[in-house]
Amino acid sequence: MRFPKDQKAKTRERILDAAATVFRRQGYRGGGVDAVMREAGLTAGAFYAHFPSKDALFAEAVVHALRKATVFTGAHLDGLSGAEWVAAAVGWYLSPQHRERSESGCPLPPLLAEVARGPSEARSGFEKELRAAADAIAGQAGDADDALAVLALMIGGMSLARGVADEELSNRILAACRRAADTVSRPKPVPEKKPKKERK
Repeated sequence: MRFPKDQKAKTRERILDAAATVFRRQGYRGGGVDAVMREAGLTAGAFYAHFPSKDALFAEAVVHALRKATVFTGAHLDGLSGAEWVAAAVGWYLSPQHRERSESGCPLPPLLAEVARGPSEARSGFEKELRAAADAIAGQAGDADDALAVLALMIGGMSLARGVADEELSNRILAACRRAADTVSRPKPVPEKKPKKERK
């Protein structure tokens, strides 16, 4: 039985949404095709009409989840630019509220280890999206290396904050990473040029 193209595209999107949820929750190895299709409300037999393998699904689900994340496009950044934009993005990301949204927030912290251990297609898709995120920060902070450092503080800080049981320690980690990211992303003072001495 053939389905209209738009229906097939919607079903595919549904499977990708479900896969992102399942892989965040259970990891790549723990999240099987059956679990993904159950989450999507579809029969397991329908899977191969959309994806050739679980590896292909994982690679696409990672990119899909990253593109749907609103870290650098959300309303919390409206009307901001430069250092204010970076501070708002970092402040939203490294917040207790975002920490509690492990299944619906940014997929980087829960999926990072899975991507490192997963199929190579997932790593290349992840790398492309990571570069895009770093470019978004660099566009506001002005320095590509500083942008990578801020991104590492955001993702690493959130991973650590979610990994500890002590809420006070978790909050301290978030606050420390916010301060460090602020320091890194601040515009650097331009050194004054000393006037040249005139030759006599």
